[in-house]
Amino acid sequence: MMDEVIEVRTGIPGFDSVLAGGLKQGKTISLSGPPGSGKTTFAMQFLYSGAKDFDESGIFVTLSQSPSEIKNDCKLLGWDIQKLIDAGQLMIIDARPFKKKEGFIALDESFYHGEPLPFMHLTQLILSSIKKIGAKRVVVDSLTVLTLQYVNNFYIRQGLQGLVYALEDQNCRSILISEVDSYEKSPVEWYVSSGVILLCHVRKEYSMERTIQVLKMRGSKHSEQIFPIKLNEMGIQIVYPKMMS
Repeated sequence: MMDEVIEVRTGIPGFDSVLAGGLKQGKTISLSGPPGSGKTTFAMQFLYSGAKDFDESGIFVTLSQSPSEIKNDCKLLGWDIQKLIDAGQLMIIDARPFKKKEGFIALDESFYHGEPLPFMHLTQLILSSIKKIGAKRVVVDSLTVLTLQYVNNFYIRQGLQGLVYALEDQNCRSILISEVDSYEKSPVEWYVSSGVILLCHVRKEYSMERTIQVLKMRGSKHSEQIFPIKLNEMGIQIVYPKMMS
């Protein structure tokens, strides 16, 4: 039996079919999974294709990797994101709470110190950046770095709701990445987001099998099936096995 990869409009082959049409405007999605499941690749592919193929400018907010690391990773996939950055179609915001200063790793409190509401300064920066380049797509990688700075879950939820409301008010399609190792307890971002997409990987002998599942998508029909995905030099592809005759 051969695998059939269905090409779709979002830049994630097969993704629109899973969502019965794709991500709608004004939706904020939580993209969750363990390390190495393909979350950052998925999100950057979403931004790159949006800017390159559909004239939808995008913003990537990084809280873990440096912008240079992100650019190098994209080069390995054949994605020239610097060209899009120079054209004003893509922006990378370096919002890492820890920065290297004079050879040492130091805490950068410019976004996270003395805020009346968690993530308020970062949210304001994202909003101003959306207006600057007319962004239609936004990715935040990752929420886990933000939420670990606070111990009060109610306080975290308030901050996340503020971020989600701000993004949806701008009518952006947004992806909020989070690290999830165990699914027994749903993280707070799953409750405040319009949708939840789960990426997983399982080791099988000498290879890694990756899957994707849409757990929820408010206001949209979607498949609840778990689909295998390919992660290779072209990025991510969702695979639809051909039906047996």
